[in-house]
Amino acid sequence: MLRLGSFQMFVAAMLLAAASHAPLAAEESATEGTEDGATLLYKATETKLSAESLADLNKVIELSQEALDAGLDEADRPFAEELLASTLSQRAELVCEELFEHPVRPSRAQLLLRMALSDLERTTALHAEQPQAQYLLGRLYTHLGQADKARQALDVAVRLTDDDPVAKSKALVVRASLQEDPEARLADYDAAAALTPGDPAVMRFRGMHHMTEENVELAIADFKTAVEIDPEDADTYEALGMAQAVAEEHDASLESFNKAIELRPRSPGALTHRARLRALKGDYPAALADVEKAMQQRPGSVQALLLHASLLATTGKLEPALAELNVLRQVLPNNPEVLLQVGTLYQAKKEEAKAIEVFDQLLAGDPKHAAGLRGRADTYLNLGRQAEAIADYEAALKVEPNNSGVLNNLAWVLATSPKEDLRDGKRAIELAKKACELTDYKQAHIISTLAAGYAEIGDFDEAINWSQKAVDLGTGPAKAQLAQELESYHARQPWREELPPETPGVSDTAQPAQAATPERIDTARAPQGN
Repeated sequence: MLRLGSFQMFVAAMLLAAASHAPLAAEESATEGTEDGATLLYKATETKLSAESLADLNKVIELSQEALDAGLDEADRPFAEELLASTLSQRAELVCEELFEHPVRPSRAQLLLRMALSDLERTTALHAEQPQAQYLLGRLYTHLGQADKARQALDVAVRLTDDDPVAKSKALVVRASLQEDPEARLADYDAAAALTPGDPAVMRFRGMHHMTEENVELAIADFKTAVEIDPEDADTYEALGMAQAVAEEHDASLESFNKAIELRPRSPGALTHRARLRALKGDYPAALADVEKAMQQRPGSVQALLLHASLLATTGKLEPALAELNVLRQVLPNNPEVLLQVGTLYQAKKEEAKAIEVFDQLLAGDPKHAAGLRGRADTYLNLGRQAEAIADYEAALKVEPNNSGVLNNLAWVLATSPKEDLRDGKRAIELAKKACELTDYKQAHIISTLAAGYAEIGDFDEAINWSQKAVDLGTGPAKAQLAQELESYHARQPWREELPPETPGVSDTAQPAQAATPERIDTARAPQGN
């Protein structure tokens, strides 16, 4: 049997009343060769009670509408309208179940959506106070991006479900997703959680809200609660792993992704997230294995393809990485993430002209793309085009004022440019101090930028002080560069960055230009994908 709901009892009662005059109506209609409204309504009611298929519901709707069209007395018409409205709503519910709960081809999804929307709009036109119909309308309008209509329907659904906590919670969760005000959104999620504390989906949705608001600890708490309620839900483990990764709880995050993949071995999302985490831990072979599995499961996943190319580049395979990205670029010619990686790889290959061309394309589409501005600025810096680099760094800082890499690079140019008109020692110190604070004074090359700023304004005692700290923190090839800077300050000479040979002459030659090694500047790196 189909799910007929509580309305079945009402129909059964009305059927008894209708039966008292239906035989006479049937006899009269047989004489006339047509059926009147009362007889059609009786048939519709009988069909509803014995309905076992969608075809039966279709017949109920047809008969109910015919009964209304044929004419009914004042006692029968409200019942016929209620019968028609409830059956339309029931048919729409079955269609929505297929649309939302099962994989559906796009063409069929459009057909199902139109069918359900038509039935529900007819339902609410007959009887607006139908909570399930209003809830389903809210979901469909949300799916169509019609937020105002969706909120209107869901407001009605929430109002009409005071006696049904589960139904009210479902309507609140969907409405929450439409709330523009974060406080209103959280209020809906909190109300839903209070109504159905044992529903893991509500906790997961509220956890995702906390993630968007950067309340990672609250998000982790909600995801853990959801896991306790339903320890077999792969989606919750995946969400938990993402939150733990943001909180830099990498071991716990890896355990969560492992569990998600154990529950759903072919989950491309969990595989991609685990690959990213393994790459962060330096386990590139395992990361590549994961992302390649993800690509097999979802060949068109842009994030998996971006991460795969990034991993290839990280392991020194720049040409294969660029080949993959350029294929992706043909499919998504203006995708910002694709363009950013392509530009970054051209920069890594020292093909600056191509890098700038790609960054130009990216920034034409989004002039405030901070990573694109940073990438183009770094490329300009490699070419000695320092004025253009400064302009891009300044623009990037307006978008991301706390980006320590941009702060450092801009401060370095302002402190060390051989062009007097570009230098600004006081601003360099201000920017470098902020970068040092953001990195807890633990980055040697950023501390040395602060030293360069003090040297530029002639405060060599402070320059020596900070430069010595940088040398003490320095490791690897960069340590020799830092030591050279310290020697320069002991000699009471500010540091000057050396421009490429092809750069036109520089007017300020009071101090000898000295080259900085690549490690000296925060260079753009291939993004890991999100």
